[in-house]
Amino acid sequence: MKKRLLTSIASAVMLTSVATPVVSNAINIVHSQKVSAATTDEQAEFLNKAAKQAVKAAKKYGTYPSVMIAQAIVESGWGQSGLAVNANNLFGMKADDSWTGATYTSKTCEEDKNGKSYYVTAKFRKYDTLEESFEDNGQKLREGVSWQPLRYKGAWIENADNYAQATKALTGTYATDTQYDSALNSRITAHNLSKYDPVITKTAKVYTVEKGGSVYNWPTDHSVASPVGSVKQGEKVTVTKTITYNDGSSRMYIDGKGWINGSALGKGKKSSSSEPITQAPKGVTKIQKNLMHNAYVYDKNGKKLAGKMFKVNDEEGAKLINTYGTKTIKGKSYYRIGENEYIAAGNIDGTLKFLKRNSYVYNQYGNRDNNLKRKKNEQVATYGSAVTINGAKYYRVGIRQYIKKSNFM
Repeated sequence: MKKRLLTSIASAVMLTSVATPVVSNAINIVHSQKVSAATTDEQAEFLNKAAKQAVKAAKKYGTYPSVMIAQAIVESGWGQSGLAVNANNLFGMKADDSWTGATYTSKTCEEDKNGKSYYVTAKFRKYDTLEESFEDNGQKLREGVSWQPLRYKGAWIENADNYAQATKALTGTYATDTQYDSALNSRITAHNLSKYDPVITKTAKVYTVEKGGSVYNWPTDHSVASPVGSVKQGEKVTVTKTITYNDGSSRMYIDGKGWINGSALGKGKKSSSSEPITQAPKGVTKIQKNLMHNAYVYDKNGKKLAGKMFKVNDEEGAKLINTYGTKTIKGKSYYRIGENEYIAAGNIDGTLKFLKRNSYVYNQYGNRDNNLKRKKNEQVATYGSAVTINGAKYYRVGIRQYIKKSNFM
């Protein structure tokens, strides 16, 4: 496999240029084309378009939306590359013999076995829309390559507990660059892309099947997965993993059987959680959000309600809750979660802070990830107040990801 070039990780927040591509004919993906730097407005416009399509494709194929968006940013330079502009091709997909659609011809750079670069004219897949580009990439991540269908299985939603595990699995498989995961992770953190990801829980619960039917080998759309068994109405089953999406839908793994849509199961056996009970306000649209930090509950005047607090399990790293719009109380933004109940928005949306030095990222146990760094002056989304791990103060910056408080300005 030929080496793929990536943009400098040091330019994680604002791309200034992207390297000339090096092609891997083996999997027919071209990485990075030289483009002009995207402005802040162009970045915002691209994210607005890309996020919607990434969420759709990721749910269909069982991948992380944040990872797909980050890939699109890195591979296309925020949609500014020639392939993106002229062919809606965000991921550098080449048109091999199996491709029957439209093509776009462009010069690209390859390397011989001695590492010497040379240029060739190649055909690339041309899509009518960005949606088709995300669809193709989602299919590639799920189905792999002809000689290795499970090539990217480590990045699948059922195998990776968070986006960081998914990006690590793509390093050396999707891209040979040893810093590929860092390049993706830095975009995810800088632009808070994890907010598009589903919440994964591993709490075992017993359910009664309300609607019998097939169970599947993958937590994907049924058009992608294959049935591997079935359950009957009234049957009691044990669910060991649940993937809950931002639209409220879920996919559950029934122990010893396979995956099923959460709508087919009844209510699980009550857990011993002391989570506060809230009354949903009437006539207000419900939107589910990922809570990233323990959160006190307040009334409409900003007064803390005694005995009420939402807790986020450190192992799960996030919690899906219902929200009903926002409200500003004494100059601070809150999410409404009940009739007269609110939590600080920073526990969900995060607060952008600048780093004053290069910083390592740690897990919930205080263990350092030597392959994951953030750069000096980079903006990083932090969630809630600082937490204490092994006697030191950290800000949560992602699912099971923390940076020392002292490293921020």
